[in-house]
Amino acid sequence: MSSSETDLSLLACHTDEELLGTVCLYPLPDKIEPTWKKLREEYRGVTGSKANLPYAGLLTVLRAIGYTSATLYPTSKTAPPKFLATTRPIDRDDLHAAIVLWEQALLQTPGDQFSFGYLSQLADLIAGTAPETVSLWDHITRNTACIDAPGWVWTAAGWAIAQSLCSEPWLIDGKTVRLRPDLQNALQVWDNELLWTNSWRAVSGETDGEAERDLDGTGDDDTGKTALRYATLRLEVVMKSHPGLPHPVAVVHPRVSRLSNTLRNTRTAWFAPRDGNGPLLNLSMGGKGQYTHLDHTTRLALDAWTRLHGEHVFPRNADETDFLAPSAVDLSGPPGKFRALIPFSVGFPLGKGVGMHTRRELARYVRDALDQPLVSNREVAGRHFGHGRTTPEGRDAVLLDDDHFDQILAASGCQRLRILGLYQHQDMRTRMQRLLAYHFNRPDLASTGIGDGIKPLTDHVEVLLQPAPELLAHGDYHDKRGALARQLDGLDAPEGTRTVALCETEYDAKAWARQRRESKRRDSTVQNPYDLDAKPHVNKELARCGVLTQFLTLYKPGRPNPKKKREITTDLARLGRELEGHHRGHMAIADMHRAAGLVHPRLTKALSFGPNGLKEPLVHVGLHLRQQRGKKHVRTEEPKLMWTLVALVPRAGQWQTLAYLPDENRTGGSWLDYATANVLFRSRELPEGRRRDALLPRLIDRALFRLGSHAGTAHGYVLYVSGAEARSVWPLLANKHLGKTPDSDGLVDNRPALPGFTLSEHQRPRAVVRVTSASTDLASPALIERHIRVDDEETSVKEGKLATGLFQLEQSNQTYILCNLPNQYSGGSRYARAGEAYSRWGSTDPAEQAETWYSHTTTEITVLHHPADQAPLTYGLAAARLCDHALHWNHRTQYPAPIHLGIQMDKNHPEYRRTIDLFEADTDLGL
Repeated sequence: MSSSETDLSLLACHTDEELLGTVCLYPLPDKIEPTWKKLREEYRGVTGSKANLPYAGLLTVLRAIGYTSATLYPTSKTAPPKFLATTRPIDRDDLHAAIVLWEQALLQTPGDQFSFGYLSQLADLIAGTAPETVSLWDHITRNTACIDAPGWVWTAAGWAIAQSLCSEPWLIDGKTVRLRPDLQNALQVWDNELLWTNSWRAVSGETDGEAERDLDGTGDDDTGKTALRYATLRLEVVMKSHPGLPHPVAVVHPRVSRLSNTLRNTRTAWFAPRDGNGPLLNLSMGGKGQYTHLDHTTRLALDAWTRLHGEHVFPRNADETDFLAPSAVDLSGPPGKFRALIPFSVGFPLGKGVGMHTRRELARYVRDALDQPLVSNREVAGRHFGHGRTTPEGRDAVLLDDDHFDQILAASGCQRLRILGLYQHQDMRTRMQRLLAYHFNRPDLASTGIGDGIKPLTDHVEVLLQPAPELLAHGDYHDKRGALARQLDGLDAPEGTRTVALCETEYDAKAWARQRRESKRRDSTVQNPYDLDAKPHVNKELARCGVLTQFLTLYKPGRPNPKKKREITTDLARLGRELEGHHRGHMAIADMHRAAGLVHPRLTKALSFGPNGLKEPLVHVGLHLRQQRGKKHVRTEEPKLMWTLVALVPRAGQWQTLAYLPDENRTGGSWLDYATANVLFRSRELPEGRRRDALLPRLIDRALFRLGSHAGTAHGYVLYVSGAEARSVWPLLANKHLGKTPDSDGLVDNRPALPGFTLSEHQRPRAVVRVTSASTDLASPALIERHIRVDDEETSVKEGKLATGLFQLEQSNQTYILCNLPNQYSGGSRYARAGEAYSRWGSTDPAEQAETWYSHTTTEITVLHHPADQAPLTYGLAAARLCDHALHWNHRTQYPAPIHLGIQMDKNHPEYRRTIDLFEADTDLGL
């Protein structure tokens, strides 16, 4: 009997004691504290700062002069560190000199007055400490489920791994690639002959006489498309913990780093010192436009480093006081000793991503260079997981043509759906009319028109198209939009009718970004387009009228897929062919269905499919958590704390979507149908709060307690938690605490162990599943191998190209890897699979180089709690299916459906702002 098994190896290797090596610990004496505090007070008096001493610049200098990792630990906002950790000993005189120069820089001593003879008690105390050599392996704490280590261990281990990799050349596609390390445990290709190049004209094919665009925002239109642009391969190297593994793993993240040809607006740069063996210096930039400059910490580091090395980083004229005065740095030619990344808002003719071929070859290189096996996973379930949703022509026929659509509506909390089509221009009315006629199977209305007044689309759906140009137009009259919204027709819907609005809007991301930059220039008369944007205000005002809003931008044709050409036999299919490429319109209709709370019962079959499916009715709850920082220019604005609980509840063959809406004073709340909760949520301001608020876990547990009255005949509930956002709130969501057992009150270290665990046993979740997706914490897929066996003996191993199933992590029975393919990778465009069979070094097509080379991505699913009589695979597979079976979108979602619904609810709020989501967690990488 023959069989086959599929293994997936990640771009991550195991580690051992020899690979990680040793580190030098310099214990700082207790008497350093008064000296540290005295210097801090002087520093604050000179600068006006209220922070601790900025020793990041000192660490940069120590790393550069000692070719070593350097960490002061522990970090504190007020107290001095306890010791210095380096991967190799630093000469005592160099250590003393670095601290002396750093201290003078802190106190803003004029450059011509710097002296190595400066008296520094801090330098005497630190440099007089004798280091102790210890093994990194001995400072890693192990338990039955995972590992933990202090922050300095992760930093030092990453340095050791990077040094091992850069010591070996990499052979790929006939090239010998040597990687150069920097001071932040990253490697990059520095050799100019191995940089990837391209130009705008080579991509666009325009002639010299055609118009040029200002691509860099510099006003230089003459050379915008003729200059070569450069990019390099950069590898981010880190040590990570993985659930179920008793030792750390070395993870490598490849990046295409696109180099800038101007200093303007750059934020990250590198400088190669004269010593070709030394690491690259990492430089952080600040300022905008022509005022781009080194940030304060980097300037302190360079002040000390250049004096220690006797090397001027750049030519300095008499009138130049900055190391990086714009006139001293020219990045327009071939890359030299100083290189910078492009700012994020700038276009570039070389796409992102390295492709799967490079990842495979890189995995083999890392395995051989480190002499360690790759982290492997065994497939336990394949795709597709049961009965999926299909939208071959953009239309969800499964949902909208269902014979029991009235029951789907009833489960969502209404008997009838009213759609308000609000438009500014007649051509948008025509587009809305055709889209609605297509999706609700009324092709006759596409030609005859829907007409004025409320018109039926189906037995349970009606539409009212009306112009609302003043309400929808962008402008600075937001105070009038409330009155304009209340004047709309169709707001007085009868009881049992849910009203949603499909609204026209105008938005051009590139044009708005350009206008926003213009508005920030000195003496600019241009207004920030986001201050004029009507969308958030229309969204809020219509919500106050009880209407959910979905916006539809002007038509932008997409690429037709030649593989999807089908024979046209009906008027509906003919209309679908005419609307092919109207992706924005199709997705707007789908999102409107999502906001209305519609869920097709196919989800029941998908969850119960196969031997490992969930056979009993359970409520599926998703927890989403996000902290939004206050606006920088409003110093008194408190951070916003947004958390959502969304539940999918089985109801007599249907699914009801509920969302928990806290009271405005955040002391209580109610479970409401998803659409009603969305309306009320959009009409309010985002609540203030912080992730570390002590009452937050108790409020969420109270909400889970109240879910019981809505569970109906379900036998309990499964809780899915977004791990990246919530792991600092509950101990057992963090890797370093895995394996700990909660006490009888559901606490670990006097904190609620998991969401719902402060409730009584029968009210706690049946299972708790942590889902982490699209995070730098996750290793990416690399090698796919299919093992063929005959009579239990392996006969051959074949390398695969695609892996789209669920894999179980080796040595773990609770952690699973869901391997994903980007939608574009499975598309029919010419460059959909660029990089599958060769690297960027093997490609000579400029148009292909300009494309993004997609690769597999991963979603990590960890079952943290489950019934003792059931395998964790049952709940891990349920999470995978809830990702794979998107309720209203094509293909899959990033998180399981309940979490995804919560994320979308958050994003639809008028005040939602994409900010760096800082979670108050430990600084180490063992979370």
